[in-house]
Amino acid sequence: MYSQGCPSQGAKIQHFLLLNVMQLEIVQLSYVSRSLCKASPPLTESTKAPKRMEDLCAVVIDTGMGHTRSGLAGDERPRAVVPSQGEDGSILTHGVVTDWDRLEELWHHIFYHDLAVCPEELAVLATDAPLSPVINREKVAELLFEGFGVPAMLVMPRPVLVAYSYGCTSGVVLGSGAGTSYAVAVQDGYVLPHASFRLDLAGNDLTVYLVQLPAETLQHLKETRCCCHPPGAHSEPMGPLLQDEYSRCAEALFTPEALGVPGPGLLEMAARSLHLSGAQPGNAPLLLAGGTTLLCGFAQRVAQGLGSGHPAAAPSRHVAAWLGGSIAASLDAFQGSWLPQDIYNENGPSAVHQHCF
Repeated sequence: MYSQGCPSQGAKIQHFLLLNVMQLEIVQLSYVSRSLCKASPPLTESTKAPKRMEDLCAVVIDTGMGHTRSGLAGDERPRAVVPSQGEDGSILTHGVVTDWDRLEELWHHIFYHDLAVCPEELAVLATDAPLSPVINREKVAELLFEGFGVPAMLVMPRPVLVAYSYGCTSGVVLGSGAGTSYAVAVQDGYVLPHASFRLDLAGNDLTVYLVQLPAETLQHLKETRCCCHPPGAHSEPMGPLLQDEYSRCAEALFTPEALGVPGPGLLEMAARSLHLSGAQPGNAPLLLAGGTTLLCGFAQRVAQGLGSGHPAAAPSRHVAAWLGGSIAASLDAFQGSWLPQDIYNENGPSAVHQHCF
């Protein structure tokens, strides 16, 4: 079960004071960053490596089931996006790290090759998946301090960073990526564990469903939809058979039993999070995050199912967690939040719980 730990009253007061200072800066920076992210050109090799090391203060790493996004604090978009899995499978299982040796190899490649930075000289902000084991934060701290020798680090819950990317410190985040989906309530920069839910069904499962369609359906797709279009031509609408299969595929996010996955779907989880956080669908921001929420009609389906207005759906929501981390780690008011190496050396991995709520 996911837990935020038990921060002291003094730590809570410091956290809320920090939020008061950060709030206006987050609101101002988030919308600028999202607009720049939307307009940014595709990544090229020349844009992946920083040019002026002396200008850098922190690296932000968001390791998801499908891809790992990394870049420098203050950037409007990730400098590198690489697969989180190799020939031997994924580093994560349903969004939670299960292969720490391969994670170290991945981050080593990101630091020294993709970003061309020296981790011994930069703080690192890493993301934490919803409802992940508490011990994972300690392992991240151990990896960064003892494996890479970073001077400071922080682990932050992905839903909190998503909220920051929208210019909010409170709201309900409805996310769906490659390996996991979730509904998490965030209040004043804290995750509310009692209003947090996870569904182990997401984009990868939908892909597997399509791959397992009957051979005759796939043959029909090949024979009726696969063609060579001249430049600028638009494809024809898909036939009723394929339309039905594709709709059934996406609908599994809301009715997971259709794919044999027990438990509530995204709509029920979102409604529970809104209720348990003391909010109603129309009175609290519902924020979409993750690449699977980019599916055509997803936002409209959520609005219809909850009987409320459309949720906030930023065009760059597939990188929302990374973007929120970039915004937060670049703020002057945030710099006192890092867990420094000397505190880690004195207290060990458990020190992470006093800094990473």
